[in-house]
Amino acid sequence: MEILKFDNAATPRRKKSGGNLKSLAGLATVAAIAVLGSTLAANISLGSSSSIEFGQGVQVTAACDSEITVTPTARFVNAAGAGSFFLSTISLSNIDATNSTTKCQGKVFTLNAYDDASAVPLQLATNSSTAVTQATFAITGSATGSGSAGVTTTVSGGTTNAAQVVLGFGTPSSTAGAVYKITLQSQ
Repeated sequence: MEILKFDNAATPRRKKSGGNLKSLAGLATVAAIAVLGSTLAANISLGSSSSIEFGQGVQVTAACDSEITVTPTARFVNAAGAGSFFLSTISLSNIDATNSTTKCQGKVFTLNAYDDASAVPLQLATNSSTAVTQATFAITGSATGSGSAGVTTTVSGGTTNAAQVVLGFGTPSSTAGAVYKITLQSQ
């Protein structure tokens, strides 16, 4: 008579290795979803308009006027056996200078020109052997303006909604072909 029969006894199950790894991976996934969810739902507010969600587009913020027209002109400088076109003037038109608190009257503008490959501004002019890489100006009154050295500033219609500023570079330095972008900032 047999009391204990060991032939058909079930073998004990082994605990699978990696159980801790699976629970750690699950916890990391939950944490990553929480972090990404809060990042993607962040609101960004630019200017005075309503906020937009992160990644939903681009919003342009204009400090004093959003419809300024920028027109560069070139001048041919002849030389013996050669010659080049240089950036000569930049005209800014349709500037709203009607009010000094909400529009462009009294604001300081900074203009730079760039080529297509560098983040360093191009040299616009030369003033007493000093390189001028930016033109700054302000519309200060009905027909007056102030500007940076080496750049002539002519203002017309200084308190209207269609003021015009012409920046002239007496000794231009950048060839017309080198100018790829022109930036205008107001403060």
